[in-house]
Amino acid sequence: MISNLYSDRNKARNADEVIIFDELPRKLRVQFKFIMDKVLTGVLFGYEDIHRMLCEKYGELSLSSKHRLGVKDNETLTEVLTRDDYNLELIFDLMELIIKYKVNDMAGQFYKDDIIEYISEIQDLINLRFKESSMGYKMVKGQIIRQDSEVTFTEIIEPTINLTYNELFENVNVDFVDAIKEYQSGDNKDCIVKLLKAFESTLKIICDEKGWEYNETDRCSKLINICFDNDLVPQEMKSEFTSLNSLLRSGIPPVRNNFAGHGEGSEERVVEDYLVRYAINITGSCILFVIEASGL
Repeated sequence: MISNLYSDRNKARNADEVIIFDELPRKLRVQFKFIMDKVLTGVLFGYEDIHRMLCEKYGELSLSSKHRLGVKDNETLTEVLTRDDYNLELIFDLMELIIKYKVNDMAGQFYKDDIIEYISEIQDLINLRFKESSMGYKMVKGQIIRQDSEVTFTEIIEPTINLTYNELFENVNVDFVDAIKEYQSGDNKDCIVKLLKAFESTLKIICDEKGWEYNETDRCSKLINICFDNDLVPQEMKSEFTSLNSLLRSGIPPVRNNFAGHGEGSEERVVEDYLVRYAINITGSCILFVIEASGL
């Protein structure tokens, strides 16, 4: 990749520069087209298969105004990326699908480490393009995540996704990422429910791996007690984690229990964005802590 040219070195980056969330500059969308072509070069039926999957998801016979499905699918996907009346969600779905499709295509032909290295390079390129265009998004493990707070994303959300992105914690990863996407789409209540599901799944997985008994119906407070009763935190350090234990007990479950988990009666309750952001941050932090403490 050509980099560090004059135009790169002389971009005057203002510290207060506005971060873009709701639109995709044409330059970025064209850059995505070149990334797509780079990834799908030599992949038999790649464009057609991806076009077909997107048509099924969006309930369309074709995503092109000119070609039907199966005819010049590469031009259709280019049209999706570059037309003036673009769909941001469709473009992000397309870029995620390209990565997933490439991983499946390489499986069985290349060593896992080689696949990871290649995908990481593509992901780094996508994130570079996001950064150059001042976009508030980042791709992590093949999934595009909105960065409402750079510090929160770097310190909590990204490490949580990375740490749970393995076979053992696969369901946790799915629930945590889904929760973030629910928040991004404005469904705050479902976001909180999925956060709790992700955290409870984490605790149950740790209990399973450690051989600690619990009931399948046990909820967060009970699971937390089991983990601490079994010295998830070393005894000599347990006093230092009293506040954390309190945080795990009261910081997450009441958010769900009071706002999203039980019947609301005749009056609909509004879950404010600031409360959901707090729930995301605290849940991500707690998931990171218990996994790292467990040594799994």
